[in-house]
Amino acid sequence: MAWLAGFFAAALLVVPKGLSVFAVLVLAATVLALPDAWRSGRPVPRALYVLLAGALGVIAVVAVSMLRDGAPLSVLDNPSRALLLPWCAWLAWTTRMRVPGLWYGALTGLLIAFVVSIAQVSLGVERAGSDANPIVFANAVLALLVLAVFCRPARDGWPWRLLLAVVIVLANVVVILSGSRGVLPGLGLVMLMLLVGTTARRRWWRLGGAACLLAALFAAMWTIPWLSGQFRLDQLHDDVSGFAAGEVDQPISARMGLLSVAWDAFRASPMTGAGVGTFADRIDASAYCQDAQRHFCGLGHAHNDVAQWGATMGLIGIAGLAMLYGTPVWVAARQIRRDRLHAPIGPAWTVGMLVATYVVSGLTQSMFAHGLSTSAFVVFGGLLLGGALVRDADRSIGDYSHR
Repeated sequence: MAWLAGFFAAALLVVPKGLSVFAVLVLAATVLALPDAWRSGRPVPRALYVLLAGALGVIAVVAVSMLRDGAPLSVLDNPSRALLLPWCAWLAWTTRMRVPGLWYGALTGLLIAFVVSIAQVSLGVERAGSDANPIVFANAVLALLVLAVFCRPARDGWPWRLLLAVVIVLANVVVILSGSRGVLPGLGLVMLMLLVGTTARRRWWRLGGAACLLAALFAAMWTIPWLSGQFRLDQLHDDVSGFAAGEVDQPISARMGLLSVAWDAFRASPMTGAGVGTFADRIDASAYCQDAQRHFCGLGHAHNDVAQWGATMGLIGIAGLAMLYGTPVWVAARQIRRDRLHAPIGPAWTVGMLVATYVVSGLTQSMFAHGLSTSAFVVFGGLLLGGALVRDADRSIGDYSHR
């Protein structure tokens, strides 16, 4: 049951209401797992307590800000999903779930995203996005790509290399059709890590080859008119220069304006911020929205994780964001160090890359302001970490049996 939950979490990630299937399966799997977990009396790994403490810490930070400023209970919607991180990790550990279910689900999810993107573009949609914002859609595809690349079986040979190449092509096509520029640094990070790896053999040659490949792709986006238009690279100069003249209704100038609003809110109250759920009010009260109605004035978040959490919850909020990223990274790093995992493959490495891509994408998007990207992070991170703990337990049993 847990295997199916992991599979459908990835496979139906970009399908409207697709995560509801995962919700039903994870509840059923939990109900079935509780009696066995109670009877077995197995000691719970310390890593699960760390994940629980991190999730509760994040919720506490947001809840205190909510109570202090009288914000509605709805502001806890996305932060409360952090509880799925320890929940899914516990479920994967206690049911001894194997991570290939996530990998198969990621392959299926990328294929579905590809079909949806092609269908939408053929119907005249300018930027593919399923039923979500194209940026959120592209970030979800990036998370699936991380699973497909770094959670794959540790096998070699041309069939596996061909499959990996197909997966990368599918993901790149979907990102191109979404027209999302913010996901490109994360996509480049995945490609760089895949090509370079961590083994010392010919590392500099591979690093040079990866740099040349990324430079060629970047040049192609600038020189091929259709690609340049799809990613709106031809508008960059006018967009940036427009901000100096007070224009904030273009993507880059809007983000610069949002960072300005966030900085003003943080300076006014650096410890506690303006209050969770109040960033939209800060935008409306800014100088950009005093004289005219603009698209900018209808935005609700800062399009930057640190700016969003810092502006609304101050340094305490930034500490909460650090907990959200730091606890899964700490658990994953311990597993990598303990198992001496040099090749960037396996659940622990996948968690590290998932966090890295979220951090990079969070420079231009508020990742945890959207339910889809929040759910993908905590569900995938939890199941992967639980799977890593299962592998660690199996290795310990094997070592004991050979004594």
